Amino acid sequence: MNEACTEEEDSTQSDIEIVPAISKDIEGIATVLRESFPGKAKYYKIRSWEHESKKILRSDKGWITFIAVHQGRIVGVLAARHLKTVIPTVRIEWIAVAKSFRRRGIGKALFDHLTRWITTAFFDQQVRITLRARTDVQNFYRKLGLRCYGRGWMKKRIGGQNDELDQSGAARNGK
Repeated sequence: MNEACTEEEDSTQSDIEIVPAISKDIEGIATVLRESFPGKAKYYKIRSWEHESKKILRSDKGWITFIAVHQGRIVGVLAARHLKTVIPTVRIEWIAVAKSFRRRGIGKALFDHLTRWITTAFFDQQVRITLRARTDVQNFYRKLGLRCYGRGWMKKRIGGQNDELDQSGAARNGK
């Protein structure tokens, strides 16, 4: 049975395309968010999932949104905001995968795509990725290299001199 799951996962991943979201994707994004975050939208302090889907496409407001598409259907979404701070920060606001596509590497693929985008967009600058995660999903983010730094908050630094400093620090500490 594990072999079948692995084959299904591999075939799904090869059929997934990660692309920037555009206005025609609003309804598909809203569907994935609604399914991934059950309950009333007011609980998440938003008007509706459709309104939130429109908001996260506002690149003029610093939003960066990628979708995972499988056979023409949106099955995953990652929405983040570029915050203009001393160390440039990209805060992930939403990362969601349709229930029937979970545990197939789509969330990781979306995160990896964002990381590659950051590396390209910010060249050699150090950038901090942050997000607020529920306790039940923090292990997923730890596997992606994020670490906790406050009540529910997680972060990861990429690029710049940080990579070199981390390696030299590890060498000094005998790791």
